[in-house]
Amino acid sequence: MRITESPRRSVLAVAVVALVSLMLAACQPEAENANVAAINQLRANVSVPALSRVGELDAKARAQADRMAKRGSIFHSVNMGAGVSAGWSIIGENVASAGSIEAAEAALEASPPHYENLTNPAFNQVGVGVTVKNGVYYVVQVFVSR
Repeated sequence: MRITESPRRSVLAVAVVALVSLMLAACQPEAENANVAAINQLRANVSVPALSRVGELDAKARAQADRMAKRGSIFHSVNMGAGVSAGWSIIGENVASAGSIEAAEAALEASPPHYENLTNPAFNQVGVGVTVKNGVYYVVQVFVSR
């Protein structure tokens, strides 16, 4: 008589695979912190006030970074204002993918429309989301003026 794998063992295997998948495509708080610091350093270099980091904007940016990583391509949010509480007057979003957070930031700074968002003195809040999947950093920066 041969005993087959128990359903409990199968559930455990699925849970382990799901956990590993999450680890492979996980948000990167260290990279996010480094990116916010790089943004504010760039702004200081051009005499523009630093941005305040806002949790709801981080959540919006992380969700978009996760969507991009899942799809394997970059694209903008369908509804820029979704997930942002009332009271904002201007909103902007930068998206990028690269082999490192530094390379993604360099690409954004080299692009005139993205650089404009990074250095726009009207923006006073930021949220950053970074998801890494298969060695690719998916980066989203959300800018708001309140």
